[in-house]
This record gives sequence, structure tokens and C-alpha cells, in this order.
Amino acid sequence: MKKILMMIAALMLLTPSETNAQGFLKNLKQKALQNAMGNSKKAEKETQTMPQEESCDASNLAIAQGSDIIPKRRTSTVTWDGLLTPSTATTAEALMNELPPLPSAEKMAKSTMEERDAYAQKIAAVVVRADQLQREQSGCSDEEMEALRQKWEGKIQNQFGLTKEELAILNDENAPESKKKPIQDKVMAKVLGGNVNTMDLEKFEKMSEEEQEAYIKAHPEFVQQMQQMAMNARNFSNQTQDMTKAFSSYEAQVGRLTNNYQQQMREEANHDYSAIAKKYESKLKKIYDQICDEEDPQIIDALYADADQLLYNYRLEAAKEYRASLQRQIANVKHYAEEFNRLSQRLVDLGELPQCAVGRTDLNAVIMTGCLLDDAYKEMPEIFPLGGVCPETIYELPSGGWRFAIFECRGFHDFGSCDWPYLAMREKGDEVEYGVVECGKFRIISESELESLNKKVDQRMKQTSQSANKPPYGVYKSRSGKRQVEFSQTGELIINGMTSCSPISFENKGDHLEWVMIDDNKIVKCIYKL
Repeated sequence: MKKILMMIAALMLLTPSETNAQGFLKNLKQKALQNAMGNSKKAEKETQTMPQEESCDASNLAIAQGSDIIPKRRTSTVTWDGLLTPSTATTAEALMNELPPLPSAEKMAKSTMEERDAYAQKIAAVVVRADQLQREQSGCSDEEMEALRQKWEGKIQNQFGLTKEELAILNDENAPESKKKPIQDKVMAKVLGGNVNTMDLEKFEKMSEEEQEAYIKAHPEFVQQMQQMAMNARNFSNQTQDMTKAFSSYEAQVGRLTNNYQQQMREEANHDYSAIAKKYESKLKKIYDQICDEEDPQIIDALYADADQLLYNYRLEAAKEYRASLQRQIANVKHYAEEFNRLSQRLVDLGELPQCAVGRTDLNAVIMTGCLLDDAYKEMPEIFPLGGVCPETIYELPSGGWRFAIFECRGFHDFGSCDWPYLAMREKGDEVEYGVVECGKFRIISESELESLNKKVDQRMKQTSQSANKPPYGVYKSRSGKRQVEFSQTGELIINGMTSCSPISFENKGDHLEWVMIDDNKIVKCIYKL
């Protein structure tokens, strides 16, 4: 009997999405009020600096979830600390065609800064333009979202026999129970097919099992009444599901599509390259240890010659597997966009979604593909984080899962500067906790302070990019001229055409290069002997 009552209570909350109409309508209303879709100012056409944006994680696709009918806008981490001219293409298809192909495995294993920069600039020009088009063209206007909201509100009003005012009260989180209760009773009566005394039902629910059994024996008609109500409720549920069948099917199909996408991306991200590394790891480590202990430049050059040949052999083997993985990921991104648009267009054709809901996924696919192409050099699997570099940890975050929020620590400056915060984070269950290192000291901060600090960092980044005080980009050769380290405007330090990192400070000391970088939960000083 309690199961029947629980089902009836649940059916009181039946909605167009079968689970939460109030949430659905609330999100629609919020979207109608938002002024972010399609209303931003026209992007400037002239040359501009590549924007710094939030992380682009291929396993976490920007998708529509639940009542978010428009995919979230994907941002890019493709970086270029210089001027570039964005593409002038006006469609996602044209932009996708402008993206460069993946470099060969040989180039991924070893390439010059000039080659990498030309490749990165092509990608940056495309993703900047894709971002512009998203801000200018994609999304739904307030009027279109309001029309959709009113359409669904009308369906709910008709299905539950509610007035517009009554539905507004149910959607109002601040409405008192005294106002909601009569409307909920009205919904209950509609669902169960007759006048329902909810007080009697509530009293019965509060009885002990013994009291319920006694009540049923004394009132046999009560059981028949409950059975009839349950049948009415099932019929009403079927009617509601028919009303939302197309949208529910769409959400289910998009859910399956998304799960498949994310699973494939996770599998690629977890690809194991350790079997290749084992062939070279011990030999390389032995040579690198010798380099760090050696001072004779001729011996250092000879050691580097041996190490770099071994490192290239490893990188070439790994690059072949990694390049194939990137190709599969790019194909997965394109397939997702095609299928998502096909499913969305079908719902548009049925009149369940506005046409404006279709289109953003194509531009997301361009940006995601750009991110993956950009990873060809930046995320190559490494046998060591930095081959031939002598590292020294100069700061480590407290224990307990803390790690630096690397992209939020962006910027070129001296470690220890009291006016430049180093942001850190850790997951605690479902929550995220934030901290900051300032003047070499760590403290936990609130999300509001995090937001304030980010704004300050963004402002300083803009000022830095516009000033003449640029990082010392360029080429640094070894004393013999046989090796070189290149500091690119992508922010990467490329060591002899192979391994790379993004320093937060850099200095040429004559016989060696010295820089500071972030490595997970540590600040590391690195030395490369010339």
C-alpha cells in the first residue's frame, strides 16, 4: 500500500521531461533572461592578440544536458603571445577545412620552433574566428527562448488543468505552502481522476503498519479507491509521456551519444605508452644523471648526442601511436557534432525546438579539433617530463591532494613575486577547495576571492601583453652550436626540437639556461647546460 501512495505522490510531480517540470521551465526562463546568446558585440576584424581562455578537455565535451537545449560554448587553450589575423571564414565547415592536418610522426618527434609556430598560428587563426562566430551568431535570442518557454508552459497548463497564475506559483521557489497546497491538490485530483482528499492520504501515510491494516479491514472500499487512483495515475502518466515523447527520446539519444563520445575519449587519454618507454628509460636516465654531474662542455655535448638519439627513437615510436590516437579523437569529435545536429534538426522539424538550437556544436567541433591538433606537439607522451634537464623543487604545496591550477597561474614573472598569486585547488568529495601561494606562503581562499584574484590576473595579463616587457623569446644555442633551445611565442620552451615546457620565468646564464615551471603540486627550477 505504501508503494501505491509513493507512486501517487511522485505522479503529482509529473512534468514534460518526466522528472522535473519546474526545473525545466526554470532553466528555460533563465535562458530567456540571459543576454549571452547571440547578443555580444561584433568581433573586431583587425589583427589581435590570441585570448587566454579556460581549459579545453577533450573528454569533457561541451554538450546540452537535461534542459540545456543549446550546447555550452567550448573555449580553447590554443595560445599565441603575439599578433595574428583571424580567419575570415563564416561557416564551421569552411573553418574546419582551414585547420592544418596533423604533422607527421617524424615532425612530432622532432621539429623546429619555426615549424611549430607556423602550425600553431594556423590553428589559432581558426579557433579565434570560431569563438567570434559563436559569440556573434550562435544561440537563441531572448524572444525565441521566451516563445519556447510559453509553448511548454501552455502544454503543462493544458495537461494539468492549471491557469497561468497557478503554474507561476508552482514555479516560484519563494511562494508559501499555503498558496501551493491548493494547487497541488488540484494537480493530484487531475492525475488521479477525481476529488482527492490529500489530508486523508497524508493521515494514512503517517499510520503505523498495524494501524493501516486495521483501517483497510474497516474500510474495504479504500483499497478499491486506491487501486482505481493508481490506474488513473498510470493512464495520466502515459498521456504525459506521449506529450513529451519526442523530447524525451531526443534527450535519451543525446545521452547515449555523449556517453559513447566520452568513453572513447577516456580510452584514448588512458592509452599506455609505457611498453615503448621501457626500451629506453634506464639508458636515458643514466646519461641524464651524468649530464647533471658533469661540467666539461665537450663531455656534456657527447652525452647529449647519445641521449638525444635515444630520445628521438623513443619519440618517433610513441608519436606513431599518439598520432593515430589523435586521428581517432578528431574523428570522434566530428562524428559527435554530425549526430548531435542530426538529432537536434529532427526535433526542430517536429516543432519541439527552435532552429536557433542547431549550429553551435559545429563550431564547438572546430575548436575541439583545433585543441587536439594543438596537442600534437604540446601533449606528446614523454619518457621523462624534460629530457636532459636538471630539476630542483623550490616549493611544494601542502599534502592532502593540493595541486596548482596551472592555467590560472599563467603569466611570465619571477617566482616569489608578492603581487602575482599562484592558484591551487583540490577536490573534496563533490566540492572544490581553492588556495593561493603569495610571497611563498600558502592559504585557503573562498570562491569569491578566487573570482577577484582571477580578474586581477587577467588585467595584469592584458597589461603585460600590451607592454614591451615580453619574455625573452628566441633561439639559444649550446656553446658548440650543436644543440639549441627555442623559446616560442606559443609560450613553449622547445629543447633541441623535442621535449617542451611552459616556463613562468626564464634566464640565460651564459653556460646554462635557467627557468622556473609548475609541475602538478610543485614549483621547479630547471637547468639546461649549454
